[in-house]
Amino acid sequence: MSRTVTSRPSQRMTVQAFLNDDFVWEVAKRLETLAAETADRSRGGRPRSYPLVCALIWDALLGVFGSARQLEVELGCEVSGWWDLIRRAALKRAGVVLPDRPMRRHHYRYLRDRYLTATSDQLAELSEVFNAHAAELAVRMGLCDPEGEGSLTHPSTDRVVAGDGKVVTPRYKTSPTQRGTPEPTTGEIRYKRADPDAGLHVVGGGETAFGTKYVLFSTRGDDRNKRIILDVAHCPSAGTGAEAKVAIDALDRVLPRLPGTQAVAYDGAMRGTHLHQILTRHGVIPIVRVYKAKGGGVADRFLQQATVTGNILGVEQVDIHTVNGAPHLRQIAVDGSTQLHPLTRTKTLRRSDRDSWRFYGEYQLPDLIGGGTTRIRLDRTSQDVKAGFNREENLRAIAPGDPDHDRLMARRNDTESGNRLLDDSMLRERAHTVGWRRQLLNITTWAAMRNA
Repeated sequence: MSRTVTSRPSQRMTVQAFLNDDFVWEVAKRLETLAAETADRSRGGRPRSYPLVCALIWDALLGVFGSARQLEVELGCEVSGWWDLIRRAALKRAGVVLPDRPMRRHHYRYLRDRYLTATSDQLAELSEVFNAHAAELAVRMGLCDPEGEGSLTHPSTDRVVAGDGKVVTPRYKTSPTQRGTPEPTTGEIRYKRADPDAGLHVVGGGETAFGTKYVLFSTRGDDRNKRIILDVAHCPSAGTGAEAKVAIDALDRVLPRLPGTQAVAYDGAMRGTHLHQILTRHGVIPIVRVYKAKGGGVADRFLQQATVTGNILGVEQVDIHTVNGAPHLRQIAVDGSTQLHPLTRTKTLRRSDRDSWRFYGEYQLPDLIGGGTTRIRLDRTSQDVKAGFNREENLRAIAPGDPDHDRLMARRNDTESGNRLLDDSMLRERAHTVGWRRQLLNITTWAAMRNA
């Protein structure tokens, strides 16, 4: 692994780091093996002029030079020496002798469409190698380290996995179903050029964005250039809950490789059922704001009657309500009004079952009722299921207003800067290619170069 860069790296430093990284050579080797296994020898044909690693390197360089046209010019320039740099790396890392003449756009497009994005198996190999390599790199950098700082009560920001949905603007503004104007002479109506996978997606604030949606997860440290992108996944639908489902599937790939993760930060796209899976399946605390209905705040909701210990006034049971995800003590004043007093979180506990996890929170009661502590279950119980109560939807392990919440949620907000870098890697902030398969390849190789 190359040394840590504390300033903005140059183009050559970025490309050199990518060529020195194991990712591109490992994924090329596995894709070459897959291509050999599925090849139809009966059709004949001449050998390929360039190996698949050249197409992967070309795809990653799109994010450096902004467009395929500029990339072709740069590779063809003998003064710049880009192609010589790639040839030396291929000979050193894979023992492959590349042709003297630089690869052209038509070579790249053929290899991309035939061997990199034609089938789901090819994309699965790409994602598998990327996810494994990114997780290994994160641990080597001290991120999500099981022996690191922090605890479930006060998670460390270095052990937070943050995610966000990103709508990539397509190359063409037109909708796939948009018809063109009739031809003056023949009257024929032709469809305009469009991205067949683009559509309208709901983004933050309830606004809509036109494009193709992806979900990206990352982790990072406090130092500069210490962000590792862990997973890139396509969101195929614009329906309700589609992004959250893709995000949960991505976490199922990421979190088993990072056992040191203490928290997952995401936006309001995740609801109670998704938070339940993060808690019980992975034993990780979700940092997600409470969903608010249109035109209103979050009303208080009865949670349970809780047992009190250590109370100096002899109080044994109290009514607990939730307000904005935080537990509150509910009291009836002498004038008949309702008063809600927030509880102070003192400890978060995790217990293991045979194949899942249980979470509890210990809270300090206010002095006005004599103090004491109480323990509250943070994930839904069998009684909740019978009563139809979605506990995770109303209660947060670390709720907004908690001293740790804003510190951890900052990691989710930081993913916006990663999205900005992705936009900057594309000419006029539009996708390099058409179709979600090609775009997924573009974003994955871009992410691998950022990681390197």
